[in-house]
Amino acid sequence: MTEVTVDRPLHDDRYGRTRTPKRGLSRTSKIIAAAAVLAVAVVIAVWAFRPQTDPTTPRTLDYSVVDSSSTQVSVGIFPDRTRDVHCIVQATNDNEAVVGFTEVTVPAAADNDPNSPRQLDIDLATTQLAASGHVDSCWFE
Repeated sequence: MTEVTVDRPLHDDRYGRTRTPKRGLSRTSKIIAAAAVLAVAVVIAVWAFRPQTDPTTPRTLDYSVVDSSSTQVSVGIFPDRTRDVHCIVQATNDNEAVVGFTEVTVPAAADNDPNSPRQLDIDLATTQLAASGHVDSCWFE
């Protein structure tokens, strides 16, 4: 087998000099990449600090079935400083049918701590013997 050697000056004259590619991004590419990263960071910050549209999840603290016409339910509801929080509290029977229902309101107040739940004890009238009592859902109004 014959070894072929290429004479670089003749090769460059005939085919042109081969260019070594640059490593890294150009200045324009770096500016575009930085702008894209900044835009994503701004979108994430706006999303993270947007006002809540729903109250923090309420908690059922305890319930007690008194008799076939009454159930007592204790719930923890997170108040808001600027909006009233309305919640549905209900009692259900063994078949999960609603046998007692009421709405409660935690009024807005400047001194409310939205990170600490306010306990509400509710006497709920029922149409038959309940198996449980709980807070179902809450919303701002």
